[in-house]
Amino acid sequence: MTYSTPLLILALWLSLPFRAQVISIDLDTDQPTVSFKTGKDVLGYLHQKYRNGPCKAYTFSQKNTHYRNDSIVGTSEWHEAVEFPDKFRIDFGDKANGNCIIFRNDSSYRYKNFELRGKKHDANVLLLLLGGMYYRELPDVMARLQKEGYNTAVLSKQKWNKQKVYVIGAEAGDIVSNQIWVSKKTWRVVRILERLEDGNMMDMTFDSHQAHCKGYVETKVTFKRNGKIEQVEEYENIQSLEKFPEDVFNPTPVKK
Repeated sequence: MTYSTPLLILALWLSLPFRAQVISIDLDTDQPTVSFKTGKDVLGYLHQKYRNGPCKAYTFSQKNTHYRNDSIVGTSEWHEAVEFPDKFRIDFGDKANGNCIIFRNDSSYRYKNFELRGKKHDANVLLLLLGGMYYRELPDVMARLQKEGYNTAVLSKQKWNKQKVYVIGAEAGDIVSNQIWVSKKTWRVVRILERLEDGNMMDMTFDSHQAHCKGYVETKVTFKRNGKIEQVEEYENIQSLEKFPEDVFNPTPVKK
């Protein structure tokens, strides 16, 4: 069915602690026909568009190319498990070796040979922005981003790689603030810049995606540290699940 008249919808709930915005959407294109004023507005639209949409649980294999001073220095393969909103496991190499890192809630747990070697606070903004936010309430998402240094009140319109983007958290020309880049065409996160605890700037670009459940999943990601390529990741064998057994993300895995 074709609708020629745009449908007016309320994009953000009146109960939220920031001003709601009315967005006009053309159902033929699924694109807003009015401008957003703040980063909160864009995040609100994304939250509405993909709410509970991405596959909640899935696994994939990750092939990495490692760089130093923009030259390839090695390769590796990791195996990963995700359960939104806040569970993520990376097994480095063969799972039978027990070398992994587990993100759960707001902490990370590092294991070597199945033994816990370290634990620390880790909000994992990447997991939040690439799917976890769609399984949380919007005020919680905003609070988490603000806490991690993203100024969601700031929004700029820019061009990048021949596409128009909304940049949440930074004005044009600012490459030192934490920021989220969203494609105006696909409504996907295509770039994240974040200052790390050690002061280094990590630039993450999401180079390709594929449709996944009622959302999407990244299939290639490039990481640059202070402007130089550090790692390129390619994802394959993406498999959806209903739910993982509890021991997959249990912070005290036992060798069997």
